[in-house]
Amino acid sequence: TDADRQDLETLAAALKPLSTWHALDTLQECRGACGGAGFLAGNRPALLRADLDIYATFEGDNNVLLQLVAKRLLADYAQEFRRADFGVLARWVAAQAADVTLHRTGLRRMAQTVADSGSGKKAANYLKDEGTQRELLTGRVGAMVAELAGALRGAARLPPDESARIFNRHQHELTEAARAHGELLQWEAFTRALEGGRDPGTLEVLTWLRDLFGLGLVEKHLGWYLMHGRLSAQRARTVGPYLNRLLHRLRPHAQDLTDAFGYGPGLLRAAIAPGAEGLRQQEAIACIRSRRASGSAPVPGKHLRPGA
Repeated sequence: TDADRQDLETLAAALKPLSTWHALDTLQECRGACGGAGFLAGNRPALLRADLDIYATFEGDNNVLLQLVAKRLLADYAQEFRRADFGVLARWVAAQAADVTLHRTGLRRMAQTVADSGSGKKAANYLKDEGTQRELLTGRVGAMVAELAGALRGAARLPPDESARIFNRHQHELTEAARAHGELLQWEAFTRALEGGRDPGTLEVLTWLRDLFGLGLVEKHLGWYLMHGRLSAQRARTVGPYLNRLLHRLRPHAQDLTDAFGYGPGLLRAAIAPGAEGLRQQEAIACIRSRRASGSAPVPGKHLRPGA
């Protein structure tokens, strides 16, 4: 149907920018982790990054696609009110007033502080809860779309030039709201995937990975959550240390998680991938030690006496 097609287009427009930017960031991280060897053509990160760079604009520029997503979010937001009766509108006004009272006056943060009673463990238990993560991510998208709708209210009834100026003035907020929506879609997809039958050990590791992604987004936008009264200072301080604990738990499983993608020899064509670099370094160390033991190793200049 036409509605299904629009949903599919919006989904693709949201996920394509996030996927291609993530791929570029991952390759940049890999290239840096390989040191100087990461720049060698035979090890491929530099070539792969150059090949993938075009995808940030190919098949639709990423920023333009996010603008399309934001427009759809605003259209859906407006559609809710076109079909609403007086009772629905009254409840919405009441909900908005309650949101202001709860989040912007500090009541929510105060309640969180009291609930945690200064305990980092209690704050961490709150953050790792699936419902909490969903509320934090969904609440941010909803608040951003609502603020945008308020800022753009009435722009469509203005002359085209003036309407375009107002719209362009809020381009950054539009793309950020769309990016937040795409990140929420990713978190929800991961969470749905965890509902399938798995052994307890696998489920635990994948849940840690999901929490790492969700709380990583919260940490990335921690300033927003603090400014909008969504997190107390105690819980905000707990996010970083808890993420570090998750990384410590996941580190022993990193190779298994990587192998799960099923990359075979046809893809692992980098010279550094099968461990050749490690063998080369071991051979170099053994050679230096052998030369030192035989007395044939060069003498460092700082050990030479003047005039020797």
